[in-house]
Amino acid sequence: MNYKVVVPIDGCEDETEFEITKLDDFFSVIRGVDTDVTLRLMSFGALKSLAFELPENFKAKLEIGSLEDISIFYVFVLQSHVSDSSMNIFTPIIMNNKSFKMGQINLDISELGLDSLNDILPNLRP
Repeated sequence: MNYKVVVPIDGCEDETEFEITKLDDFFSVIRGVDTDVTLRLMSFGALKSLAFELPENFKAKLEIGSLEDISIFYVFVLQSHVSDSSMNIFTPIIMNNKSFKMGQINLDISELGLDSLNDILPNLRP
């Protein structure tokens, strides 16, 4: 399934469309149609979720009418040693599954009610 990029993805500003392939319930891969760049994604529901609001202009660009229409993903960077892998939870990729439009949003730690990353780390530990 292909999604048109209407809000740029960091590092992929020249890409206009991504094809998504679901690997399992938690992981997916998107491949750029123009650039062939590949990004691994982890489903928003795989971790304890952050609560945040989407700005009105972002919702308008993606034509979001209902939260049930969207999927939220974190970009997951897989390294050869799994313990070196990383994920950026403050720049999720949002996909509208009805309009097939997507974009990335940059969240502000202070707007999330966090003074530092230490405020969230206890929630991410097993």
